[in-house]
Amino acid sequence: MLKNLLKNIGPGPLVAAAFIGPGTVTLCTLVGIEFDFQLLWAIILSIVAAIVLQGMAVRIGIVGQKSIIDVLREEIKIPWIRSFVLILIFGAIMIGNTAYEAGNISGAALGLETLIGDFHLKSGPVNLKLYPLLIGITASLLLWIGKYKILERSLIFLVVLMSCSFLITAIATGPTLLEIFSGLFKFSTPQGSLLSIIGLVGTTIVPYNLFLHTELVREKWSSKEDLPSALKDMFIALGLGGLISMSVIITAAGVEASEISNAADLALGLAPVFGDGAKYLLSIGLFAAGITSSITAPLAAAYVVCGCLGWKSDLKSRVFQGS
Repeated sequence: MLKNLLKNIGPGPLVAAAFIGPGTVTLCTLVGIEFDFQLLWAIILSIVAAIVLQGMAVRIGIVGQKSIIDVLREEIKIPWIRSFVLILIFGAIMIGNTAYEAGNISGAALGLETLIGDFHLKSGPVNLKLYPLLIGITASLLLWIGKYKILERSLIFLVVLMSCSFLITAIATGPTLLEIFSGLFKFSTPQGSLLSIIGLVGTTIVPYNLFLHTELVREKWSSKEDLPSALKDMFIALGLGGLISMSVIITAAGVEASEISNAADLALGLAPVFGDGAKYLLSIGLFAAGITSSITAPLAAAYVVCGCLGWKSDLKSRVFQGS
């Protein structure tokens, strides 16, 4: 039973790992601090929308056995429009993912610093922080190995670790079911919450995840009969991702502090009230969120680059790895 379950789990958690990054964790922290439980409903809305869009990506990959880039090449008949769209996608993904990657590595490093202290190399006026370097090397090695199974199992482990860390921390703050259900189903829009709502939707529905999901299901499955398994994998993973986001909001709502601007501050703010254990759990979650996104963001970018340039999308290909 367990072996069969693990066999059919893979691309979904990788997609969840891609959208639950330091940016999502930081935004959810700020939302919980400012609006308490009132915007939990926005996470439900975001997950439903993500399921619809990612479901389309899964069907393109399994039923059509094509990438989104392949579909665009086939469906856009006018050459100059097709070229313009591909250039636009190429530029948007490359620029966006470069910004994402810097934030992902910084977030993972921040989690480690909060967890075990600073680690740097100082020589005269030079003060080199080593955590970002180590995290970047680790992510690069996992991608360079080029084995889908190793990548998949590593990310599943980190997503489970992240989920447990954030969920246990949320429970530790002692929220009431009434507060949670009120936030989920009241659909209130407090003054000044519009940008936060847009942000919650935007950090859940990540454009490069559509390209990533289509490619990953093709790596794992090759038959139309596998579609139910792929969709089940997606439902579970995106639901878990939504639970993580809600856990961060609930945790932040349970802390009485005003000087919190990110998840690391939240971890430190938890310690006086809930003990060092809560601080460590949240720091582990932040680290896992950062390193998982550090792996999936360049992976998605490589798929898009190879698709736009007509190169072979193979994890073991040196051209793909160099992208």
